Amino acid sequence: MGDRYFAKIHLSSRHPISLWLQQCELYKITNVNKNTRLQIKNLIASKINDKIKKYTSESEYKPFFEAIFTKETVVIASIMQSLYTSFGMSLYEQIAKILAEGAGYQVKTQYDLFGQIDDKTEALINQICSEIETKRRKPNKQNEITLIRNSIQSGATNIDQDKRVDVFVIKPNGVELYVDITTVKPNLKEFKSLRRKMLRWCALRFSQNPNANIKTCIGIPYNPYYPKEYSRWTSGVCDVKEELLVQEKLWEEFAGEDVFPELLKIFEEVGDELKDKISEFMKSQSPEEVQLLLPLDEEEN
Repeated sequence: MGDRYFAKIHLSSRHPISLWLQQCELYKITNVNKNTRLQIKNLIASKINDKIKKYTSESEYKPFFEAIFTKETVVIASIMQSLYTSFGMSLYEQIAKILAEGAGYQVKTQYDLFGQIDDKTEALINQICSEIETKRRKPNKQNEITLIRNSIQSGATNIDQDKRVDVFVIKPNGVELYVDITTVKPNLKEFKSLRRKMLRWCALRFSQNPNANIKTCIGIPYNPYYPKEYSRWTSGVCDVKEELLVQEKLWEEFAGEDVFPELLKIFEEVGDELKDKISEFMKSQSPEEVQLLLPLDEEEN
């Protein structure tokens, strides 16, 4: 597979994703399948167009911010936040699905994982989590998987509170990948909940097939600390190397190769192609009439 290169990307405020797409130095780009690339590009463009089309302006009074900044600045910031919010988890799930399908993997989003966790294994998971949270134990995912596999009893295909999997992938080598794509800066409570869910997913799957080759992971779409490594003290309850997929590692799991630089390039292209439309949209919004909308993709799971 050939390579190509592009020089430094300079992102400006016209990009709806400028809050998280940071300036990048020379990147090596892999040739993502043309059809895969087009699907992703159309998805992103559709998301922006839908937000612009369905945006509703209503009065919004922000006296404290307007006392410091101009109304125009407040309006632009509000619109940008609305656009940013619309690039929610469902967008990342859809991109993951497109990439995995392009790589020839079996993939489902919002997949329901059924099973039954017996009391003994539930207690084991609670003990593992409790000991890690009180620093009496260090996270060790492979060891924990072995403990759960040896403890679980065969069970019914019940509906569990943690049944929903954001992205489920089966790879040609038989590995089953279960990913929860979350916000880029989970707090400690969120990480604790996610960590417990990762172990419970293992138990649910093993209750149906104790020999399943599974990998349960927490997905972080991008690294907000770039160019530094992702480092968040709240992630200490996780086995960072084994179950935390950040930026390049997350998208590589779905695509089978490092495609993050190519994703950045696709987002940039969409921004360039829609810059006039976005600019006109910004100009059409009166400072006295701006109101943020809920995300387009906000749904009840």
